[in-house]
Amino acid sequence: MNYFERALDNALSIRIANNLLEQVLNGELRPGDQVVESIYAEQYETSRSPVREAIYLLATEGIIERVPRKGAFIKGYTLDDMKDLLDVRNHLEMLAAERLENPSKEKGTLKEMKAVLTKMTKTKSYTEYTHLNYQFHFLIFKLSNSPVLNDMYSKIALPLLRIQVIHFSNKEIIEKSIIEHTSIYECLKNDDLDQLKSILRKHTEDVIFSVRNKQL
Repeated sequence: MNYFERALDNALSIRIANNLLEQVLNGELRPGDQVVESIYAEQYETSRSPVREAIYLLATEGIIERVPRKGAFIKGYTLDDMKDLLDVRNHLEMLAAERLENPSKEKGTLKEMKAVLTKMTKTKSYTEYTHLNYQFHFLIFKLSNSPVLNDMYSKIALPLLRIQVIHFSNKEIIEKSIIEHTSIYECLKNDDLDQLKSILRKHTEDVIFSVRNKQL
């Protein structure tokens, strides 16, 4: 999934940003690792400018931290940071759920959600599952018909990916997650909004528990 398509017109910068993001999610780049412009410029056979733009994108999204006179580094997150992000996600989702009226009537979006859910059941990659999880939850916001909530959720997308990729690195958690997402889909399809809210709250609690003793 491309998280930067609206940010810049430079296709190379976007490709570099997406590749750097994947390196972070799969553990090739760890918190505190320096991102050196010249190294990536050589790797992509380009000038430093597209790399600098990619670093800027990731810095604005909370993945990279730019330190004056030292350079750019992969940002780390404390447990408190993670809890705050997950709380924000949960509150936004609860607001989205409150705005749902008859989601069963939104056949097109539910079809999209079912397609994402099918991919979630088939993928063998926990990083791909993490991306699919984001897409699934984004469709809940789409169902709310609130551009403001959609935009707010998009703004915390990448930090959330950082947290959830740890959560989904456990195969048993993915199996449990698939069951929960299937239940969420069924709740939406059947307009069972009270049960939906209950599942969404439990969903966030499980992620916090999973990463409790880890730092990003």
